Amino acid sequence: MFFTKGVIGNSYTNNYFLSNIQEVAVNNTNPDSISGKVNSDTLSTKNRENSLINEKVSYSADDSIILSRDREKVYLYKNAVINYGNINLKADYIEYNQASNVVFAEGLPDSTGLMHGNPVFKDGNEEFEAKTIKYNFKTKKGYIEKIITEDQDGYLHSEITKKLENKEFNIKNGKYTTCNLEHPHFYLAMSKAKVIPGDKIISGYSYLVIADIPLKMVAIPFGLFPTQHKQTSGILMPTYGEEKIRGFYLRDFGYYFKINDYMDLALSGDIFSKGSWGGIVNYRLKKKYKYSSTFSAKFYNNITGDIGLSDYSKNTDFSVKWNHTQDVKANPSSKFSASVNLSSSSYDKLNSRSMNDYTTNTKSSRIAYTKSWLGTPFRFTADLNHSQNSRNKTIDLTLPNLTFNMDRKYPFRKKNRSGDMKWYEDIEISYKSKMENRIHTVDSLLFTDTKFSDFENGFQHEIPVRTNIKILNYLNISPQVKYTGIVYPNSISKSWDNTSNTVVTDTINKLDYAQVITPSISFSLSPRLYGMYQFKDPDSKIVAVRHVLSPSVSLNFRPDLGKMVDQYYGEYQASDDVTDVREYSYFANGMYRLPAMPGRSGVVSFGLNNNIEMKVRTPDDTTSNVKKIKLLDKINFSTSYDLFADSMKWRPIRMNSSTSLFDKKVNINFTGTIDPYALNSIGKVYDKFVWETPGSKLPRFTRFDISVDFKLNSKKDSENKGNNSGIEDNARTFYDKNSRQFEEQAMMIDYVDFDVPWDLNVRYKFTYSKPIFESTISQTLSFSGNVSLTKNWKISMRSNYDFERKQLAATSINIHRDLHCWEMSFGWVPVGVRKSYNFRINVKSSILKDLQLTKRKSWRDNL
Repeated sequence: MFFTKGVIGNSYTNNYFLSNIQEVAVNNTNPDSISGKVNSDTLSTKNRENSLINEKVSYSADDSIILSRDREKVYLYKNAVINYGNINLKADYIEYNQASNVVFAEGLPDSTGLMHGNPVFKDGNEEFEAKTIKYNFKTKKGYIEKIITEDQDGYLHSEITKKLENKEFNIKNGKYTTCNLEHPHFYLAMSKAKVIPGDKIISGYSYLVIADIPLKMVAIPFGLFPTQHKQTSGILMPTYGEEKIRGFYLRDFGYYFKINDYMDLALSGDIFSKGSWGGIVNYRLKKKYKYSSTFSAKFYNNITGDIGLSDYSKNTDFSVKWNHTQDVKANPSSKFSASVNLSSSSYDKLNSRSMNDYTTNTKSSRIAYTKSWLGTPFRFTADLNHSQNSRNKTIDLTLPNLTFNMDRKYPFRKKNRSGDMKWYEDIEISYKSKMENRIHTVDSLLFTDTKFSDFENGFQHEIPVRTNIKILNYLNISPQVKYTGIVYPNSISKSWDNTSNTVVTDTINKLDYAQVITPSISFSLSPRLYGMYQFKDPDSKIVAVRHVLSPSVSLNFRPDLGKMVDQYYGEYQASDDVTDVREYSYFANGMYRLPAMPGRSGVVSFGLNNNIEMKVRTPDDTTSNVKKIKLLDKINFSTSYDLFADSMKWRPIRMNSSTSLFDKKVNINFTGTIDPYALNSIGKVYDKFVWETPGSKLPRFTRFDISVDFKLNSKKDSENKGNNSGIEDNARTFYDKNSRQFEEQAMMIDYVDFDVPWDLNVRYKFTYSKPIFESTISQTLSFSGNVSLTKNWKISMRSNYDFERKQLAATSINIHRDLHCWEMSFGWVPVGVRKSYNFRINVKSSILKDLQLTKRKSWRDNL
């Protein structure tokens, strides 16, 4: 008996095998075994033309390797390994038959009878574990018992499996599941099936088993489960349901096109039993290190009510969304980006699929191209801007907005300067220009009754030259000379018409160029004052209180520019009184106002900022026995005084303050506006201070707001804050947000963080407004929170209460239960227009996402 470890080559004759084998060890005491770990040295063999296998078979084992007396079998024990080309087999027991090129592997029982070291078979990227494996290296066929294989999110269990030479499998008594447990919570029981790795699983008669309970009424005569690792084209299956106003529906039925590795397209549609229909286009383009773009367009023809009745209506809605981002590495000198969100004003009322979309009243878009020239200060930008309000149906559109700028330069600075900087070296110059074409209209007229003449357009550029001089670190002097030039496409002329007794305004359509050179100077003084009160008692917990006072005064002055400005202003008779003459600008209807008015201007601005802190003793702190606490983060006051105004020279006093308590768990913010001038009998402000009028001593509070934010969360929540960014985005594909699942998911928690035990956010806001005699008060209380009752249970809710209306609004309650490979979600909106509920139990994996139980009532049923 030879005890060997090495390489078994082609199936030679016994004599040749004996003559070429190298003996590793011989145990004379027990000729049938070898003890101890066998080294992994390999033995060389010679290739022969009549060989049955074309690769070397190398093997090793930790315990022993035994060669049979007839030299046809090798037995390997404990962590045995056999390698043949790309094939790797590991097990605690392996038996190799050289004559038939068949290998058999299984695990070994321990002292308690439990099996360990079950065989693991790997062929290239294919890998699986089984109870026993019998494999032929020549035919590449195998017989496997109790195998579990994984393919993407799915797991395939099989009692008996035959591996074919083309790497396909035939299985008997199989189970297909997305549960990763050895004893899965659910599975599809398959009598027989064929597996084509990386492509599909084709099964015969199958039925569902949940918690070991066979549900044979939920059965299919045959099944096909795609297991491809790459995207392929295919049908998008619809969802069905019912709405009160549009009837029964089929949603998101269509086709998905996998165009190439960079782009794909999904075309789908919705159809309703009462005649409404819609079409959806979703397109995605992504190139690594270049750009990423997604485009979505939706069109709906909505029919509500019955023909001939008063509630019948027919309208069309549309929505366009486009997002394009460019990788910063693609081009360092130019960039193109787009963020478009455009829809008809009534689109969200019927077609929104989330609470956020339904409650959003404003939308905006921007498409921009920027270009810079490396090594130069010049930059160019071209963009399109859009904003709309669905409440008043207005749209503001800028098409295009062009800018060309030069960053500030210091023309008097030397490249190789030495010594202190001279004052003139701080003189800077820059250039700014812009050209715009914009319109303000309603959405119903934008594409039907809009002409180019309805747009406002113009061009403006300016060249500021300025410097800054600092004296004693407190006083700043900033002189400036700015040239401004504006191109106006038209101008106006005003006159009094004695026939109609009205002011007539004529528009003169002629290009005009207005230019002004504006000198100005500003002074600003901003010292900082400190006040400190120290407590002398050594036993006092308070060490000191510090008050930081930061007053500021600034003056901005511009002299009278005389004829340079006067030439752009005229006078007109405003009434039948010939002495009622008023001044107006020829370009009052223009997009850009002239940078200066006739006469001189001077404004003095005042500000006062306060901050109060306290130091307290903390004996529990091992690093320091003193802790700083902010009593008042800030309390700021500001106002201004117009030196050359005819009357009411003081501007309203504005104040804002904020502070936080209990380690920033409570945040308090206050803003207010105080008007020092009094009101006359008709509610108009006139040139007299409030305290100078009878019965009034204090200035008028025209508005103030107070908000209190209260936040509490567990320690673990505060430590992990921000760690989950991007999880939700990575969990969805580009077309999932427009798929049949999205409306139902909108009420649920898309991503559930079970690591957060709890958190609570409460906000109270009080607003008082009294511009004239009547005052208005509004109070709201909003709150939201999450509680993880156990590791797998989570409850979240949000709501707000309006004290004036005495009712709740925008309230939602969500409950989520993690069921390992399943999940349960319950979403409830108990009040408001979106009153609805949605209960769902579903498989987590996207492969079997249609395996779910749903009970829901849509908010649209309330319309």
